[in-house]
Amino acid sequence: MVDRFLRSYFKLGWRGFFRLWAISGRNWESTLRAAVEKGPVFNLSPFSHIDSIVLREGYYESEVVEAIVSDLGDGVFWDVGSNFGLHAITAKFLRPSSRVFSFEPSPEMLIRISRNRDLNGLEIGILGIGLSDRPGIETLFLGPAGNPGMSTLSPWSEAQYSGKLTVAVATGDDLVAQGVIPVPTVMKIDVEGHEHQVLEGMKRILSSVTLRTVVFEDSPDDGTRTKALLREAGFRYESLARQESSGHRLVNFVARRRTGN
Repeated sequence: MVDRFLRSYFKLGWRGFFRLWAISGRNWESTLRAAVEKGPVFNLSPFSHIDSIVLREGYYESEVVEAIVSDLGDGVFWDVGSNFGLHAITAKFLRPSSRVFSFEPSPEMLIRISRNRDLNGLEIGILGIGLSDRPGIETLFLGPAGNPGMSTLSPWSEAQYSGKLTVAVATGDDLVAQGVIPVPTVMKIDVEGHEHQVLEGMKRILSSVTLRTVVFEDSPDDGTRTKALLREAGFRYESLARQESSGHRLVNFVARRRTGN
């Protein structure tokens, strides 16, 4: 009952929410439980950027998950840069016969993905590594307080980060060749500027007809390395219209493999 009241109060934007939050015995690290518009339930923080949009508007980047599930069927979905598991868990919830794998190198987000997965009673493979163009160890720059979704292996000079840590990275091609996971049918890549390195590390996957769809975040510029790699692999891409107030300077795209002429 308390969670329901706090959700409603926060969504309405009434003054005094943070005082009520403290009175309820909660702190900066506390969460509240909420069902999203697509069905599954998540533990969300009103103090975190993406979580707060989900609480207010029912989801975050609906256009992304809709592109994913429209092409997934009973195939394999890789969620590269899973954050707290919103799209991975929703895809599995909406396509229960699919196989879903979540990639996330941040220890904080790994805990949240696992808890949200268990909260919904779903089977999702969680890999606590990053994907890149070569295997090894890289530095993960942690997003600022309140926006862990900005964590990245490719830091931007104008961005501010709250810290950094070393994480393991692998290539998609190596993971498939070693039998760790199957080739994806659909893949989502949102890794804050490290997208083309992820694709560089999966040239064999990109050439496989099994991979039908790649949903990715990129600059609106057509001349990016990410888009070039997808064009070379036989994909045609188009932008996705945002459905929530999640707009920023980057754009979400869906790339689908070209068929025929």
